[in-house]
Order: sequence, then C-alpha cells, then structure tokens
Amino acid sequence: MSNKSYSPFKRAAGLASAIALGMAIYSPSYALNKVRVGSTVSPDADAVALCLAIDNGAFTKAGLDVQLQTFAQSNLKYDADKSGEQDIDINMGAINAAQLYSSGVPVVVLRAGTPADLWAVIARKDSKFTKPSDFRGQKYGVVSLSGVNYGATYLAFETDGVNLAKDVKVSTLPPSALVPALVKGEIAGATTFEPFLTAALKTGSVKVLFRPGAVYEQKYHHPLIALTIATNKNYLKNHREDVKKFMRVVEATRSTLAQHSAEAAVALVHHMPEAKMNVAAAKKLIDEYLPNAIKSENTPKFVGGVQQLYDQLLEAKQLKSPVKASDFWIDWTRL
Repeated sequence: MSNKSYSPFKRAAGLASAIALGMAIYSPSYALNKVRVGSTVSPDADAVALCLAIDNGAFTKAGLDVQLQTFAQSNLKYDADKSGEQDIDINMGAINAAQLYSSGVPVVVLRAGTPADLWAVIARKDSKFTKPSDFRGQKYGVVSLSGVNYGATYLAFETDGVNLAKDVKVSTLPPSALVPALVKGEIAGATTFEPFLTAALKTGSVKVLFRPGAVYEQKYHHPLIALTIATNKNYLKNHREDVKKFMRVVEATRSTLAQHSAEAAVALVHHMPEAKMNVAAAKKLIDEYLPNAIKSENTPKFVGGVQQLYDQLLEAKQLKSPVKASDFWIDWTRL
C-alpha cells in the first residue's frame, strides 16, 4: 500500500496512540468500577463501539474499567457466560440468548445489535451449488453447533426444505480451517462470518453462494436478528448503575461511528488481533456493515418480532422448549 493511500489510517493510528498516551498519564482520582466484557472477534457495530470507547477514554470518564476478553469461537465465550466469568456480552447471539435462557442461565438481553448480514455460505470457486438444497447429502462446515453460525444456516436451509441436522453431514471447524477444508474437497460448503469472510475471499479460492440472513428475510419478511448486548440478571441486579453507564457509552459511541470510522478501525485492530486485519480492511468492514446495524430499542413491538424468531427455532427443534422473549429481553433505557 502506498504512503499516500495509507495516510488517513496512519493519522488515525497516531491519534489513537496519543489518546492511549494521554490515558496512561491521566490517573482518575476516583475508583473505577470493573466491568468484564466478552466479545466474539467481529466488526459488528457494538463490538466496534466498545473498542473505540475503550481507546478514547469514554468508559473511563464514565467511571468504568472495561476489561475485554475476545474469542475467535463463540462457544468458548458462552462457556464463560454460563460460568459467570464475564458481566456483559457485547455480541451475544440472539439464538444463543434463547438457548442459554431456556437452559437456566439468567440471561438478560439489553438491546439487539445487528442482523445476520455478517454471515455467508461459501464454497470453492468452481462449485456449481447456488442454493441450500444443493447441499443435501454433502459434507458441510460450521464454526459450532449452536449460535448464529449454525442457527442462521439451519433456518436458511429450512426455507429450501433441507434439515441441516438430518440431510447434511455437518462438522465443526475453527474459522481458519474452513477455507483449507474447502480447497481440499473435505467439505462442499461452509458458513463463515466477518472478518473471516473477507480473509477467505482474498485467497481467491472460494466464493459466496448466498447469505443465510437474506434467504431468511426473503422468506419471512423480517430480519434474522443475529447479535445482541446481554448481561447476567444477577449482575444487573447488583450493578444496575454500571450497566446503565456502560450502555450509555456504547450507544453514544455507536451513534457517531460513521464520523469516526478511521479511529474505530485502529481500535478494532488493536483489540482484536485474532482477526488479522489491517486498519484499511477494518475501516472498509465498518463502513460496509454499520448502516445495517439495528437501531430500535427493545420496544414491545420489536420484542414481538424476536418472539417470531424464537417460535420458528422451536418448530425447527433448535430450542428444546418454548421461550418467551419478553421474559428476558428488556428496554435498558427504562432501567
């Protein structure tokens, strides 16, 4: 990349370094309340806002010491949710939230984050497949057997009369192993997500066949809600003010991301090195997916749409028992 094309990102990196230095010099005279936050490696709006707010000192100014732990595979993050090792999950899958809640984990969803536009079904460049039914009887790769990666794929395949659990030979692989498995012919297709999708396409050996979220929305005429911000009911009970402060910072930061995407890209690369992105690539993803971020709070009407999703998951046997969204989806602005 030439110096000329890199200059805006270099300036952003310099700004981030200056901010970090200023934060190191500045020591608040009051104690900060620790908040343990888990995040899957992802360029979704809430995760990006989180990274930027850590770096620009917004959380510190609010009296919070945000301690971030990132996960390349979401199932490991949900193990931490279940064991109480983290206080807030910045990008919990809406499907995972229902699965955790129905299993007895005291999950509280504070707001929806993004639809399932970050996920895509990929295959080898020479694949003739174009739709879910083409994968009947084929070997297929997913990152895990729960959550958005699997759930979005399952629902998309259902629209074409394919039961992912019965009609497709599914195996789990980490994101980094999906492309090699496709190239070797070990699997015929896979579901991956950003930023790993962009990295996969850069190899030139795979292509996007379709987006599960788009297939779902075309069938049911409402978006497949993918990611949420969630907390533990017990943490919320004992740290209500901290949760409110955290959410105010995330909301304020997210609302101005379009104007600060260069700085946000620097922060994302800094806090999520597992993504192996440079600043230019991170900014491109932020600019591409930010407009689709869900803006609605958890109003009764919005939660009604979530209930439709959960009813479909129950029918598809992705939930073992009925789940009432209004029991654990709350409007954080009314705390």
